[in-house]
Parts: sequence; C-alpha cells; structure tokens
Amino acid sequence: MESGLSADAFGERNAYDLAHRLYAQGISERTAVRLMCAFCRPLLSKDDISLQVSSAYSHSVNVPGLLSVARPDAPSDFEDLDDDEDDSWMEGGLTTWPRPILIDPKQNNAKVLDTILFSRPGKVISSNGTLYSLEAESKIWREVSEDAVAAEFRACDPDLTLDTARIRQIARALHVERHTAAQPFDWIDEPIDAPLARDLVLFKNGVLDIGTGVLHPHTGALFATGLPDFNYDPAATCPTWDRCLGEWLHESYHPTLLEFIGYCLTPDTSAHKLLALIGARRGGKSTILNVMSALVGATHTASRTLHDLATDFALEGLSDKKLLLVPDASDTEASRRAVALDRIKAISGGDEVSINRKGLRIVTGHVPARLAIAANRHPRFLDDSGALAARELVVVFERSFEGSEDRELGAKLHGELPGIANAALAALKRLRANEMRFTVGAKGAAALRDLAESQSPALRFAKACLIVTGDMTDRVGLPECFEAYEAWATAESLNSREWRNRNDFKTDLIAALGAQGVRHGRRRWRDPSRDGHGEGAIMRGFFGIKLRKCSL
Repeated sequence: MESGLSADAFGERNAYDLAHRLYAQGISERTAVRLMCAFCRPLLSKDDISLQVSSAYSHSVNVPGLLSVARPDAPSDFEDLDDDEDDSWMEGGLTTWPRPILIDPKQNNAKVLDTILFSRPGKVISSNGTLYSLEAESKIWREVSEDAVAAEFRACDPDLTLDTARIRQIARALHVERHTAAQPFDWIDEPIDAPLARDLVLFKNGVLDIGTGVLHPHTGALFATGLPDFNYDPAATCPTWDRCLGEWLHESYHPTLLEFIGYCLTPDTSAHKLLALIGARRGGKSTILNVMSALVGATHTASRTLHDLATDFALEGLSDKKLLLVPDASDTEASRRAVALDRIKAISGGDEVSINRKGLRIVTGHVPARLAIAANRHPRFLDDSGALAARELVVVFERSFEGSEDRELGAKLHGELPGIANAALAALKRLRANEMRFTVGAKGAAALRDLAESQSPALRFAKACLIVTGDMTDRVGLPECFEAYEAWATAESLNSREWRNRNDFKTDLIAALGAQGVRHGRRRWRDPSRDGHGEGAIMRGFFGIKLRKCSL
C-alpha cells in the first residue's frame, strides 16, 4: 500500500479491500489491524482501520486462509512428536473440522469464540434466534442447533480446558457475535449492483436473475437454505408435462396454473394469492403438487393438514419456505376450522403473525410461503368478508384416471423439471407484465363465484332475496331484512354453525355487500315513491338495497 490509507472515503475503501485480502491469507482480525497500522503509513486513525477490518471480516463468506501459502507437506515442527500421538484430526489437510485448538481458559467467552471461529472453515450467522452454518461446497446456509455447535466446540477442546457449562455459554454467544437482520432469501452480503432478491430463482447450478437472464454462481452472499435437485437449462423442454396438462385440465386453466408455479419460484409474495386444486380423485392434483415441490426444492417446501394449521406451533419452521402444501384438505372439526381459516388468510395476505416456536421466543413476522391446497371438495369455510375467495385461484379437475394411472409418470416429470421451470418462468414474466394479475379463464371465474357463495351464507341470501343497487335512496329496515333472512335460512336448512342472530347477520351482510356500496346505519330518508317535498325522517336500516320476494 505505497499510497497509504488516506483519511477519506478512498482510504476507507482501500482498508476494507486490504482486510479482505488478509482474511484470505488466514490473518486474524487483531493482527490485520496491527499490520495495517505498522506497514501502510496510514492517515486513517486506528479506530477507523479497526472499523473497516471488522466490517470486512464479518461480511466475508469465504473460508479464511484460502490463499495461504501453507502446504500439508511443508516442514513441520511436529515431525519429532511421539508416533503414538493422536493426529487423526490432520487427515484431509488443514481444513479438517473440528480439530484441536489451543484455547486459553483465562480469556473471556468472546475471545475464546473468536479463536474458534477463526479456525472454523464455515461461517456462522444467527437470524431470528436460529443458527445457520455456511456449507463450503454448496454455499448454502444450513440450520444448526446450539447443541450441535456446542458439541463441535467441545471437539476443539479435547483436553477439557473448558467445562460443559462454559462451552454452552460460548455457543449461545454466537447469537450476539454473529447476529444478522437478514431473513431467508435476503442478501446477507449484498454485492455491488446486485439484482433484487425478489428476482432470483434458485437452481442447483446457480442463481438465476430473471430480469437479465444471467445465472450467477452460489457464493453464500444470498441467504439460501436449500437448493432444488436440478440444473437450470434454458434450452430444456417438457413434452410429457404439456401432454399431461391437456389430459388433466381444460386449457383455460393452463395459464393460471403455470403463472402460480412461476410465482412460487421467487421470494416475491406481492400477489397475495393461493392455489386450490379441486375435483375428481386420481385426477392429477397430487402429481402437480409433487412437481411444484420439486421445482421449489424439498428444503423450501412444507406440508400441513388443516388440523395442523389450527395448532399452536403450526407456523414453526416456515420462515424459509416458499411453498406450503395442504395435500389432502379434508374438512377439520368446527372448533378448529375458524383458526385454520385465519392462518390461511394471514399467510396468503402477507400479514405479520406471531410464530410460536418450541423452546424459543415467539417472533413476529410474515410467512414467505405460497399456499397450495388439494381436495376432492373444497373445505367448508365460512368467510362472509369474501377475503379468502378473493385470494384463491381455483383449478377444477373433472376427469379421473383411477385404474389407468401411469406409475412411471413421476420419474418422467422429474426428468423434465428444467423444461417445466422454463415454462413456469415464461408464465411468470407474463404475470409480472400484467402487474401481478393472474390470467383467469371463464371456467376459473365461474368456479370462484361458486366458491365465494359457498363460503358466505349472507352472499347466498343476498343473491336470492335482495336487489343490490348501491343507491342510498333505496332502504330496507333491519327487522324486515332479518325476517326475510330467517325464512330463507329455514328453507335452506342452514346448520347451527351457519345460522346467524340479528346482530351477526347485520355484520355479515355488510361484510358481503360493502364493496358494492351497501351501508347500514342511520340516515335521513324520504320514500321516493311518495309525492311531496321535505327532508324526510331519520331512518335506520340497510341503504343501497331493495327487498324482493325470495326464490325459496
């Protein structure tokens, strides 16, 4: 560094770059600061140099000492040791881990941890109280427990200079020393001119930027906790998949399905949609879910039942999932149905939720997974707000292949995963060009309307007994409207779960019709059918609807 480290932004950048080089040589952080102060004629203060060195060492994702000139066959001071000495830790060269480390028990826990981490070949981070270790070959961050880390540290201290309690304290200190605010699929160490994380798709052979089409190598700078088991191949095709789609589904459903699959490949959740595969058994639903799981990768896929979604720890382990499957969405008991519905709405809507984790503190955040459910018949949810139906993409399977199944179909489709990924990415580009509005055909739109009515007794009542005008001069009093509802509900044989008292009926009807301009309250109202003038009387009731004879 002939020019020295000048006391400006240029000098700070030089200090940062030089620190990265010293890290690659296997120089400790403290020694790096000493060397730079002694040999670089710095104009920067020692505190500024320490800051740049600390930043460079904490952001580096490579193994320390990669550029060291040390060789396993170099002359060693240990050649004269007794042959009976256990040196099995040296097998495989200097990077074998864990291996014995000279530890000074008089040092505090932070110093001991720094000594161990300097020798450890893989970097460790802590996110939301969970530890992750960077794998040297794949550059993927794997979750590791505190117990496993403590056992690893114990193996570095075969002479037992530290007791077990202190080893555990040092392992827990990682949450402080290696804390990161990054979440899975974020950048941990964002490169210059890095693409947006929402544009990145993971493959076994790299990270694809769908904005530019460039495949970047895995470096560990991206917080990825797993990879799918296939490579990106821009020239791949999927003839078997194309044929199966034609056999399984009406062609109007094909764009919807492919757009949702492409939507699941990126971390982007802005569309706030979930997929419902409904219809004939042995119709292809499970095969499609298996293909989606393979495209996303097993690590980034989770599976739950509706019963599971209503339990206390339903959301545990979902922080790094892109896809949440409900493969057999059979109806759950009534006491749990409302909780499961709330969880489904929160996940699909990208809402912040409390995530209860066994043995760990509760954290608040959003679940990045996209939901896909499969069922012969849609679960009987009650949602008069219409929020769930508005978020669903319904794909109906009308044909069953029971008795004529292709037992080798799964293996055939697995071989076409690169081509299916290409088809899904092409559909994703169309989805984004359409401002994240999914392509829904006539059959899909009709299925959504039927679903919305099935989930809302109030909406079914309105369709049968009301005329929605949105005109505030049209009024129906609550007593007469509720009387019509009771007659309709009796004729429809609504069960106790669906039946509403007068107050709940009022709330449900506004939830179902509020978007169409219907209001409830007190207004000055004059009967438009009567002649005369005047401001009219203060009336209560529903405004914007008319009552008609119910078609019972």
